[in-house]
Amino acid sequence: MPVSEMDETQIKKLLGENIRRIRWGKNLTQEAFSEKIGIEPSSLSNIENGKSLPSTLTIINIQRQFEVSPNEIFDFDIDYLRSAQYLEEEICGAVKAFDMERKRVLYKIVKTIKI
Repeated sequence: MPVSEMDETQIKKLLGENIRRIRWGKNLTQEAFSEKIGIEPSSLSNIENGKSLPSTLTIINIQRQFEVSPNEIFDFDIDYLRSAQYLEEEICGAVKAFDMERKRVLYKIVKTIKI
């Protein structure tokens, strides 16, 4: 979906996901990453969770500190391959919401496809 068709909520979410992916790629905690870019960890958390937009200065600091291109920050291609850590966190978050019966079913499925 082109950016021109996205609403502000979608843009915040995708931008936050890209910044989280950059942080994960550097193997940094929110605390360490936020310190390097000059913001509070709570602000970084809000950005990564799509609750707020980063300032222009924050984006520039991310680019300078971690040598990332604007495309890495602003590429909102939905089909973008997610990092393994991102996928694991998304899956774990979804599974936590399952009741015990669904967890048992999922366990059986995973056990049968385990290679």
